[in-house]
Amino acid sequence: MNARIAVRSAGAAWLSMALATLVGCAQPDKSGVQEFVKTTQKTTPLKKLDPPPTIKPYEPFTYTAQGIKDPFVLAPFAQEEELGVTGEVVAQSPNYKGPQPDPNRVREELEKYSLGSLKMMGTFRMGGGGELWALVLAPDKVVHRVQKNNYLGTNHGKIVGITEQRVELKEIVPDGPGRWQEREAFLSLTQ
Repeated sequence: MNARIAVRSAGAAWLSMALATLVGCAQPDKSGVQEFVKTTQKTTPLKKLDPPPTIKPYEPFTYTAQGIKDPFVLAPFAQEEELGVTGEVVAQSPNYKGPQPDPNRVREELEKYSLGSLKMMGTFRMGGGGELWALVLAPDKVVHRVQKNNYLGTNHGKIVGITEQRVELKEIVPDGPGRWQEREAFLSLTQ
């Protein structure tokens, strides 16, 4: 008897699973959704899309810089030959009595950097109460110590004074062919 009850209950379980599957496969009522789509299509105005933008064809450009300064060539005032360091430009004006760089002076290490690329890092005194020296950081990340009468920058900048806050310079810059002019410059302590 127990076996019959087990077979009947197993058959009932299969029957209920089959009915549940058939109910799940039945067509649901889609009339509400279909009505919504029809109403929306009727009430929504049709808007035409904007035409796509016109794409201009690529036109190659040939760069011809005839008569224009080449951006990759140093300007004459930045070239050492033009600055009169070799003595050629200075020789063109033998009667010139103004300031001019010494063509025979050996250039110092910090003269190969522009003044704007150098940074004053601080000062110190040698031997306790001696003359004030400055510490200058070069673009190659090397710190140099300088004192009065050393040279800095590309414009023959001679150090004329050092204070706790700045290094004062006299530069000699070109002022026409074979002519020079002195100007004051300085390097301030960076914060």
